[in-house]
Amino acid sequence: MHYVNPIIRDTFRVPQPEGRAAYLRLDQNENPDGLPKWLFDSVMKKVTPEFLAIYPEETIPTTKYAHLLGLEKENVTLTDGSTVGMGYVIKVFGQAGKNILCVTPSFAMYEVYAKMIDMNVNQITYEDDFSFKIEKTLSQINENTGIVVLVNPNMPVGNAYLKADITAVVNKARENNALVIIDEAYYYFYDQTSVDLVKEYDNVVVLRTFSKMLSMPSLRLGAIISNPENIRCINNYKPHYTVNSIALLFAEAIVDNHAKLLAELQEQYLEGKTYITKALADNGYETIPSEGCYVCIKPKYKTSRELTDLLKENNILILCGKDGLTGWLRLTIAHKKYMEIFMDTLLKIDRV
Repeated sequence: MHYVNPIIRDTFRVPQPEGRAAYLRLDQNENPDGLPKWLFDSVMKKVTPEFLAIYPEETIPTTKYAHLLGLEKENVTLTDGSTVGMGYVIKVFGQAGKNILCVTPSFAMYEVYAKMIDMNVNQITYEDDFSFKIEKTLSQINENTGIVVLVNPNMPVGNAYLKADITAVVNKARENNALVIIDEAYYYFYDQTSVDLVKEYDNVVVLRTFSKMLSMPSLRLGAIISNPENIRCINNYKPHYTVNSIALLFAEAIVDNHAKLLAELQEQYLEGKTYITKALADNGYETIPSEGCYVCIKPKYKTSRELTDLLKENNILILCGKDGLTGWLRLTIAHKKYMEIFMDTLLKIDRV
């Protein structure tokens, strides 16, 4: 029998759901409407057979994106989705036998990648009221720590970390020769960033994505942001031509039209959030305060599993909570028109 890496062989992976296009998709933090048509049309005019016949070129969009962040090209590398980016970071800077500190519940791929390189996963839990004490993280950072992960805001709960708390984690991690990953996938919904820390600390890596507020998950585009030496090491590992040319074309257009685009997308999001937050409260639903584009909802009468199935029967997809969120629903916050559809349906089906 040929050799198979035993860690990869024995890893159990759950496939992502498919066949979702015909539903109102409020389960994976997507924008159901996608990018505005004015931006989409302007980019697609440039996609010709000749354009597709050239290997991707990343320098110009990477430089423009770095300057948008107040950094230089050497501080950024683009990736085919931030999920792949976090894999690069863990594989380059993770060390077998060391600990990776993660909050639970949170994005599961950190644990998956860490186990694949034989790191020990230390999961730090929320309080019973879903508040989070940063002291729990600080107390776990020691000489055995290799990587600390802070998803900010954290998904699926939606809490955000204070800048002072993040800096305290970074300082203690640096004292113990550990790296801190700050995952800002949901940055645009919270608008507080730790990108400036990469100028001061050599043990900080920030991840961003174009999948959430920027509404193009199908093109798989993310960014790793750090100091030039860390980015150089990641680029040593990163294969050539992994980010496709159409994604790069959209990235450049997004940067070139950043203020106009964000004003439009954020206005739609905030209108939807304001509506659904009030509607849930007015109808007596318990929720967990969230700084992300999602909110966790406690059902009133039926179970979360029953409601998930009934919503699907009504052409609406929503996430049924598990592990630390068992018994809850997680709703993607989108345009008000979709929140109205969800709320109307919830009130019809969540009955005795």
